[in-house]
Amino acid sequence: MVITRRAIGALAASAAIFKTGGANAQVAAPRRQFLSLATSSVGGSWYPLGSAMATVITRHYPMLNVNTEVTGGTNDNLNLLRSRRVDLALSTTDQAFMAMNGRGAFQGNPVTSFQGLIGGHMIIWHLYTLRRNNITSIADLRGKRVSLGGAGSIGNEIGQIVLEAHGLKMNQDWRPEYLGHADGTGALKDGRVHAVINITAAPTGAITDITSTDSANVVFINPDPNVLDRLLEQYPYWSRAVLPGGVYRGHDRDLPGSFGVATILVAGDRVDEATTYAITKALLENQRELSAAHALGREWTTETATRGIKGVIPFHPGAERYLKEKGLL
Repeated sequence: MVITRRAIGALAASAAIFKTGGANAQVAAPRRQFLSLATSSVGGSWYPLGSAMATVITRHYPMLNVNTEVTGGTNDNLNLLRSRRVDLALSTTDQAFMAMNGRGAFQGNPVTSFQGLIGGHMIIWHLYTLRRNNITSIADLRGKRVSLGGAGSIGNEIGQIVLEAHGLKMNQDWRPEYLGHADGTGALKDGRVHAVINITAAPTGAITDITSTDSANVVFINPDPNVLDRLLEQYPYWSRAVLPGGVYRGHDRDLPGSFGVATILVAGDRVDEATTYAITKALLENQRELSAAHALGREWTTETATRGIKGVIPFHPGAERYLKEKGLL
């Protein structure tokens, strides 16, 4: 059999597109490009999860070279999307909503240069301290130094909201410190802060480290139940959560009374439809690989694909097309 130059050209052209459903539905294959994925500080759960996502995407679409970026977390990520310094980002549903609508930390300065791809795991409230600090409730934080996570992380705003709901005003009744996950744990050990607030997945590396070496002295504290009830009415994109028993050494029982928000993957407006279609497809159709690379990958499934995005922020056209083709949207 002789393959002519014309036939070779036809094969090459057909390889440049992939079918996406109906008989006439086609999307151009993504062009070769470098993409940056904003995650969080070292020691948090988002950085290794983002690295796992990058690996899966690049393995199945080698033309998409995805690199993960260490950042201050969700608010920092959204501002990086605003300045177009990154292409993809992990965010929380509440801050994505706030950014797009110019509320909260983005009051009067909305970020509209991004759209949603897929939703995934829940991240939950972690307030922890050491027994030597004699802190057993949020009320005991009066006069104390509290780490709220790295500057720009979701813990900054949520920590302030929750403590103020308990009658503790920032810089008046307590002093904030803005330390990444690992630095916050180190400061707690050294006595430079009295407590640490992280809004993160469970387990998360920095807390696993401290509980592995000093589990008997680590104390987790949740909001007062009545205060939490009021907060959930005020912030409907927050959800009740349980800190599962066994995820941290020495803490074998479930700790109810926590809350959290969904984590989502978003893309900046410079990322084209073919690219976001491919990213969505790669992550959802290779979920086992993602799970093997990072435990949180277990929650990035077809069942959670629209969580935190649907009804909150718009989907990117490429992601929306894939989700509709698969009957997920």
